[in-house]
Amino acid sequence: MPRITETATLAVDPKTLWKQIGSFDSVGDWHPMLESVEMVREGKDVTRIAHGNAGEQTERLQRLDPRRHFYRYTLERSSIPVCDYTGEFRIDPAGDAASTVVWSAKFELTDEGDGRTVEFVRKFLHVGTEALKQKFGEAS
Repeated sequence: MPRITETATLAVDPKTLWKQIGSFDSVGDWHPMLESVEMVREGKDVTRIAHGNAGEQTERLQRLDPRRHFYRYTLERSSIPVCDYTGEFRIDPAGDAASTVVWSAKFELTDEGDGRTVEFVRKFLHVGTEALKQKFGEAS
């Protein structure tokens, strides 16, 4: 099972950063590989539909903990050849007025998946964390 983790240490405190990027649908505001993100709420069930250069994918929110600045989601539908995909996004304290964003994914490859699939997921997470460095500045 591939596991990928990308991080970015930013010059913003966790509480402020969470307010700006912690919403489940906010990834569409800062990730350059996404054109738009729609949020769908049905009672307690929350999904986001991300539109980007890899097509459309639907992700379901599994756990949200705003006090710990954390959420976990699963991939419900995608053109990427993966299954059993679970992603986690969290913001950890990193000293005075700084935060570390930790974005991780674990998944299985379908029969059509290969090393290029793993590298695509790695690139997606990496491009996202790099965009956050550009937007907020790296902590020194």
